[in-house]
Amino acid sequence: MWHLLELGVYYFLKSLQVPRKVNLSKTLKQDTKKVFEQIANFENYSKYIPGCSSAQVLERNKNHEVGELKFDFLLRKYSITSKNILLDNKIHIEQIDGPFEFFKGEWIINKTKDSLTEIIFKSEFKLPFLLDNLLPDQAINIFCEGAMEAFIKRLETTEEN
Repeated sequence: MWHLLELGVYYFLKSLQVPRKVNLSKTLKQDTKKVFEQIANFENYSKYIPGCSSAQVLERNKNHEVGELKFDFLLRKYSITSKNILLDNKIHIEQIDGPFEFFKGEWIINKTKDSLTEIIFKSEFKLPFLLDNLLPDQAINIFCEGAMEAFIKRLETTEEN
């Protein structure tokens, strides 16, 4: 009887869980096309995303790519397989398999009227219940900002070479 009650409380609390969102943007003095190509190069993600140990494209066709990222994070190994749809200045990302209950993301690369490049990353996701309670929004934001900064640093480094 108590087991059913505990299970009921668990599902009630889980139903109250709200999806999280991350929105980041940066403006750079970089060529818009070059920035898009760098972001679209999925296989390089392990070179700048913190904790990413491997990045590989599993499938590539005219309309989309399917890729897998492997992570060593919080003393555990995770992998996420996603479908990535590349458009003119956007990349839509949707989790196929992985640690999130759901994950949708989008990179948007715009040329500003000042001939600068604006990079926007948006995501919405839902973590498993226990992990959701362990990870504060601040930790997620620090991780995402670190990934964006590492990407920009890599972009600047490749520009110099």
